[in-house]
Amino acid sequence: NDSIEALDQKSKITLEKFSVSLASKVADFLYERDNDILFLSKITLKQKIIDDFFNSKNKDIYLHEKYIYSDATKKWTSSNLPKKTSARTIQNAQTKDNEKHFNFEDPIKFKTKNIPIYREITYFDLEGNEIYKKSNTNSKKLNISKKENTYCKAEDYFEKIQNLKNGDIFVSDVIGAYVPSKIIGTFTKEKAKKANIKFKPENHGYAGIENPVGKKFEGIIRFITPIYKKSKKIGYISLALDHRHIMEFTDTFCHSSHHIIRQNISNAGTGNYAFMWDYEGRNISHPRDYFIVGFNAKTGKRVPGWLSAKVADDFKKSEEKDLNYFLEAYPKFENQSLKQKPNIKQLKELGEVGLDCRYLNFAPQCQGWMQLTENGGYGSFIIFWSGVWKLTTAATIPYYTGQYGNTKRGFGFITIGANVDEFHKAANKTKENLDTILLKQTTKMEQSLKKNIDKVSSYIGAIIRELTFVTAIMIFIVIFIAIWMSNYITGKIEHLIEGTNEFAQNHLDYQIEVTSNDEIGNLEHSFNDMANKIKEKEIENKEKDFLLIQQSKMAEMGDMMSAIIHQWKQPLSVISIISTGAKLNIDLDISTEEKTLDSFNTIEEQIKIMSQTINDFSNFFKPTIQKKYNLETIVNDVYRMLKGVYKSKGVFINYTNKKTNVIIDGYPTELMQVLINILNNARDAILEKNSKQKTIDIKLFSDKNYGIIEITDYAGGIPENLLDSIFEPYFTTKKEDKGTGIGLNMSMNIVKKTNGKLLVKNTTSIIDDIEYTGAQFTIKLQKEE
Repeated sequence: NDSIEALDQKSKITLEKFSVSLASKVADFLYERDNDILFLSKITLKQKIIDDFFNSKNKDIYLHEKYIYSDATKKWTSSNLPKKTSARTIQNAQTKDNEKHFNFEDPIKFKTKNIPIYREITYFDLEGNEIYKKSNTNSKKLNISKKENTYCKAEDYFEKIQNLKNGDIFVSDVIGAYVPSKIIGTFTKEKAKKANIKFKPENHGYAGIENPVGKKFEGIIRFITPIYKKSKKIGYISLALDHRHIMEFTDTFCHSSHHIIRQNISNAGTGNYAFMWDYEGRNISHPRDYFIVGFNAKTGKRVPGWLSAKVADDFKKSEEKDLNYFLEAYPKFENQSLKQKPNIKQLKELGEVGLDCRYLNFAPQCQGWMQLTENGGYGSFIIFWSGVWKLTTAATIPYYTGQYGNTKRGFGFITIGANVDEFHKAANKTKENLDTILLKQTTKMEQSLKKNIDKVSSYIGAIIRELTFVTAIMIFIVIFIAIWMSNYITGKIEHLIEGTNEFAQNHLDYQIEVTSNDEIGNLEHSFNDMANKIKEKEIENKEKDFLLIQQSKMAEMGDMMSAIIHQWKQPLSVISIISTGAKLNIDLDISTEEKTLDSFNTIEEQIKIMSQTINDFSNFFKPTIQKKYNLETIVNDVYRMLKGVYKSKGVFINYTNKKTNVIIDGYPTELMQVLINILNNARDAILEKNSKQKTIDIKLFSDKNYGIIEITDYAGGIPENLLDSIFEPYFTTKKEDKGTGIGLNMSMNIVKKTNGKLLVKNTTSIIDDIEYTGAQFTIKLQKEE
């Protein structure tokens, strides 16, 4: 039982990691689609460009061999199982040091096919008329503002995209025609006969090895972003992602076999497989394609999912004609329990068994998965399902573009199911071996005890008599010594505890009185030595921190003064030219009152510019106090302060402000220090590395809870092995005379002081067909309610 418990824990952690890894890969793949569509929106589109882009975006999928139904085994069998890349076998390690549990596996040669990532790319105008189009579903150019001209007649995105702004992306739900099946599990002749249908598995939903000849679910996920020309919206670009590539992440995943990492065909019958749900709990990927929710391609309406019997009865009693309309008002996840039953009539008559967790009330794991992912996290639990105990996990897919940014579940979540008996095989085998050994040993011990029981009893009696008297004396002595030692040690320890408490309250001058030369006395000596050393180190660290902070502050003030001088240069030059001209007019006796007045007015305007510069920079030198302030004002001030002096050094600031009115309760002067520190680091990296792209992007925007500032450069980024260290005190990648290593640590402390977040990562962007990597710092400050 201990072994089984340990194996369950280890398996749980492993499967949770698998789930998170799969979910992250799906999110990364979806974010790549964001990059694709934004790239297309920034270039001048033509039919050839769309064709070339469509043809250049391909990805491999796994194909399985042909399967044949066997009347003898009542199963589908492979016509030609995939083989390993090498026919050779290795029995033993070549080196003795490596021979323990030596295991060798060559990869399996699975058949793959390189197919387009997108099923369709279109450019359409503001009225919905398709102008350029590349499609492997319908090459005819249509007006997509009409729902009947969209995929499966089910898409209604035209109205939803009208308010998209430059850079916004609309991402749809999974859209595809539902594939029904009246058989669940392996499609056999016996099951077909029992269901009173012909044995034509090709007319029912695909189910991996359970029905390898069935109809496959063919879906899309549509991405749309507007195209602007000279700040005017002129149309939209649309990418229809082939959903097969999303299903590939879970369908080819294998965790049940010790020797296979990937599989070319799934087998849901074992209870060990991965599948995927959207943010509302609708299934969008499953080894059994008939469990994937979809639409009626003729009507464009969503095919309702498999209901519990109670939901079906309530619908019948309601006399409502439209089930979809009825479900909109019906309670979701109502009393989910294994005690509830499925609507078998829906399976037998319609074959409509798509899984929608909201109304799948006979499957309580649905509510469990939603609970695990409600905050965007992951987890697992064990449930008794279909006659076996199953470990099931759930991990959020962290993709938050478009509508998926409105839920912490993002795109949805990955789940993995595993039969726990698979994990117990080793423990059960060990139990069998132990039982056999214990039975033999018990028999021998019983025989031996019968022969020697009289001798043992006599010997034990003698020992007891001898030990009784000695034991009584020893107990008395031990009690006396124990009481004396306890009082002695307790007194010593109380002194140590008192010293520790004084030390914890920062009374570093406190010393413990040394009263003996024994081990406790040595401990008292050691404590006093430690206190003295820490006190000395504390003084050194405070002096060092003070000097570094002052050095950092002086460096920032130096940058500010440089910026002020730079911005004063132009008005001072203008004043100098005007005053020289006025003096010349007087010397030549051609000066007039009107000319002199014009000169004074111009000089006054330049002085106002210089005064405004001082006003802009004055905020930086104000005392640090907590108050409510407008985040946009602070970012604007820093931008105006630095853009000129940066430009003089060949570095350009690109500032994007989404005009968000965000009020923050915090320290505006300290926030300016943070922004200046990060911007100066970016500037130094660009100049030091002589980056081709000498641009720093500043983006200001907000979400529900935070005002957000993103600062991105293109100077090559921060080495991945250093990313976790850059906020540590005294850590710097600059030369000794260039940095103190305290700037980012101070910045982190400033942001945390108001419950904010300071994050960093490396990001990759494509500019003018060239890929650039750089560091991206994100400052998130809590909004004032």
